[in-house]
Amino acid sequence: MLTLFGVIAHYGVYVYITSLVDEIQLAGGVESALLFFGIGSLISVLLAIKYTDKYLRLLTIAMFALLIFSMGVFLMFGGTKGMGHLAFFLWGLSFGPLVTLLQAAVSRQVETAKDVATSVQSSVFNLSIMIASSVAGLLLGVYSPMSLVYFAIALSVPGLIISFLSKKTLG
Repeated sequence: MLTLFGVIAHYGVYVYITSLVDEIQLAGGVESALLFFGIGSLISVLLAIKYTDKYLRLLTIAMFALLIFSMGVFLMFGGTKGMGHLAFFLWGLSFGPLVTLLQAAVSRQVETAKDVATSVQSSVFNLSIMIASSVAGLLLGVYSPMSLVYFAIALSVPGLIISFLSKKTLG
């Protein structure tokens, strides 16, 4: 479920990042958005490499919380000078460790056949990207790009709750 919620939440916005950039009229355009997003992602990947084994649950909670927070920044201040860039950076921080955290969570749940479990998780990951792009495309066809931000928040909240309640699974 964490893979489903996390990937759909992130990719529902990411696939249509240009629409969001245009909506908030981000200075520097999509190039600037991707730069700040990429810097945030790189930092969080480095942190995930070092701390996932010890703090998987805390990092997973932080990933969902940071996604919600960054989407909130887009909603409240996205068009304000500099705030859109900050939101893309924060979003990148939440996005970077996504694969690492979710794979680690799956690996901790099974004692045998880890290769099968991670293969199933990978398939759910890819299915989630398809669902995200399809649903987000439908939302974008009817509503503004900010609907994608609400979509991400709506999916992140259950992911945050599940992560918080998964003391045994995420250790």
